[in-house]
Amino acid sequence: MARTKTGAHAPYVKLLALLQDGNVVTKDEIEATLSNDIHVYRLSTYIWDIKTKTEGIVRVIKDGRAVTGYQITNPAVVKAFLAKAGIGDFVPGTGTIKPSASKFAAPKVKSLSGLKAKPAKAAKPAKVEAPVTDEVVEITD
Repeated sequence: MARTKTGAHAPYVKLLALLQDGNVVTKDEIEATLSNDIHVYRLSTYIWDIKTKTEGIVRVIKDGRAVTGYQITNPAVVKAFLAKAGIGDFVPGTGTIKPSASKFAAPKVKSLSGLKAKPAKAAKPAKVEAPVTDEVVEITD
């Protein structure tokens, strides 16, 4: 298991705590319970972490091609892992996560002065002259 801050649990461990009983848990239930603790859009990554970093076996419940829920098939092994990880103090839904933001996101501007832009100089209109010809064209119907 990767090192984390003291007292902080990895997101996949929080998800594993919710799945530990061996019952089928739908994606909607996960979102309702853990939306303050994990980034729900990364759910597939957390399931992959459970499969690779623990001895938990995750069964994916599908409706056609769409994933509807998840189930742990070896709850005894998972409960032993969670006891070793010290997850007993975790209460789902009590955390606060900061929203993820791209480091390339544009800064929020509240006024034009916040842009720190300089006004552009007004361009002078170009003088346009029509070409002068000596020919006279007569149009008759």
